[in-house]
Amino acid sequence: MRIEFNNVIPTPLNDQTYFTESAWGKKIELNTDKTYLLTSESGKGKSSFISFLYGSRTDYTGEIKLNGKRWEEYSLNERSELRSKTLSYLPQDILLFPQLTLLENLIIKNNLTHSKSEQELKQHIDTLGLSSQINQKAATLSKGQQQRVGILRALLQPFEFVLLDEPFSHLDLTNIEIAIQLIEDVCSQNKAGYLISTLGPKHGLTVNDTIYL
Repeated sequence: MRIEFNNVIPTPLNDQTYFTESAWGKKIELNTDKTYLLTSESGKGKSSFISFLYGSRTDYTGEIKLNGKRWEEYSLNERSELRSKTLSYLPQDILLFPQLTLLENLIIKNNLTHSKSEQELKQHIDTLGLSSQINQKAATLSKGQQQRVGILRALLQPFEFVLLDEPFSHLDLTNIEIAIQLIEDVCSQNKAGYLISTLGPKHGLTVNDTIYL
């Protein structure tokens, strides 16, 4: 899939001035078989960029095209199809079901997508160091544990491109490295790309390009 941003600027930021390298207000193209790091200072619109790309927000000027077609030209059924088979998304607000267990939160997604076997799912849980919390209610998990569950949940579907909005903000360096390895392994299996936003360093991410806002 080819994604085009043509002179996109978030409506709330229309009056701001951007530095020369900023992607806002320019023409950029993303290819879903490549990997990207999205970085900026806080408040410059990383979450907006990702939610615009996913089609969950439309408060911007300019246009965004997926395979030459503007988001608003897709029907509701077409958007649903894209999000279930092509684009996966982890927002900053992870929104787990608080009264369900860690495992139940993941099974709900996996039952919809049939992405992984039960064994594969439990292997991924173990890889992320969450096996001892598998039957723990999501509401009682730490921020870092919830974030790891969110990362895994985003990977439990077919996709060509996964969008991860600051997925490492509550993780220590060891867990960041483990999460990155899982993301890159699953993307490799799917022959897919990713876009990851971060305030901090690349954390060893192997990216084809960096987008600045």
